[in-house]
Amino acid sequence: MKKTISTMRSVFQLKLLAGLATGLVLGLPGMQVQASGFRVPEISTTGMGLSNALVANKDELGAMAYNPAIMAFHEGHTFQIGATMIGYDLSVMPTGGSKTDSTARDTFFIPNLFFSAQTSENVTFGFAMNAPFGLETRWPKGTFPAFSGATYVYEPEHSKINMVNINPSVAIKLDNKTSVALGIMFYDVNSLIFNSQAIDISGSGSGYGWNLAMLHSTKNWDFGLSYKSSVKANLKGSFTTGVGSTPGAYPASASLEFPDMLQIGLLYRINDKFNMEFDIERTGWDIFDKIVIQYAYTSTTTSTNNWENALAYRLGATYEISNKTRLRFGYSLDDTPQPDANFSARVPGNDRQLFSIGIGHDFDGWTLDAAYMRAAVDDRTINSSTVYPSTGTDPNGTSAYNGTYESTINLLGLSISTTF
Repeated sequence: MKKTISTMRSVFQLKLLAGLATGLVLGLPGMQVQASGFRVPEISTTGMGLSNALVANKDELGAMAYNPAIMAFHEGHTFQIGATMIGYDLSVMPTGGSKTDSTARDTFFIPNLFFSAQTSENVTFGFAMNAPFGLETRWPKGTFPAFSGATYVYEPEHSKINMVNINPSVAIKLDNKTSVALGIMFYDVNSLIFNSQAIDISGSGSGYGWNLAMLHSTKNWDFGLSYKSSVKANLKGSFTTGVGSTPGAYPASASLEFPDMLQIGLLYRINDKFNMEFDIERTGWDIFDKIVIQYAYTSTTTSTNNWENALAYRLGATYEISNKTRLRFGYSLDDTPQPDANFSARVPGNDRQLFSIGIGHDFDGWTLDAAYMRAAVDDRTINSSTVYPSTGTDPNGTSAYNGTYESTINLLGLSISTTF
């Protein structure tokens, strides 16, 4: 009788998980995401509660998305699905103008999914879907006074990057203490928008990369490492303009390069109920130098960025209130990769501090996780002496964007997971 009940429960779990996964696959490509810059490191609810300091924690199912080598330390099959709600407010007080809010959507939902299956004692396969990058800003016409007359056509209007990462991987347990993992990443950029006030540019495309991870665990210490390669996505779309000598719609193409990411973490178990982890993360933003859009076969438009590599310092702590409930806290300091010399109002980022709290509770074979994060973004004042438009048509890093930029970000996450 017990075996029959167990079998029925497993069948119910599989059907429910299949339905949830189908909903995610259908819903994810249409989602819009938003963050400071366009990196979104919150790829699990557990990770959000720890301010993303989760690359060395083999005890948490939510850590597998950060470090797939952790899969090798979990028996059976695991499944987790969740969503993050991001509330984002952005405004600018341009020099010589009036305070204006970005009119893009200010609430976004980002789903995430992870599945693992142990096929032998030492080999586990995994599959992840998440959105590690995203962007959307939208400025009304006349927001920036420097754009007037003939130059208004270059004033930014709608900027958007909407993508999903599909990441199968395999983990191998080398011994009782060490595991490694290798995977393939497929970045599907289902929407790139780069509109000005008089020109519409849109496209889509994809690219491939790879990821490598390891975990070494002892009684009191765990060391984790996760590396994700850069990905170059080749995009095709359209360039539509109603101004100039030859208005109309033209085929367009561009390449968008996403940075590589290295995360190194060390976890210490203070006692049976309390552990702390410290991570350092490096994002290789120096690859994001410029976006060149080619249209009408021979013409081009360029946005120069010349971003710098950025570091993030993350600290997370987990306290076991009971054998079923865990409380989490986190703090992170994230540096902006965007220099003043190439500042763009399309991606107005700055240094930020993350403060987070989360909770996980086990019940009847399932685990429910919830987390809240507050991103305290420093105000940013741009006072460039490079006069626009005397420098050309690219306004990045010029007086066109002089002013003070303010933003607030609140994140709320919820997920459910199980092992069967």
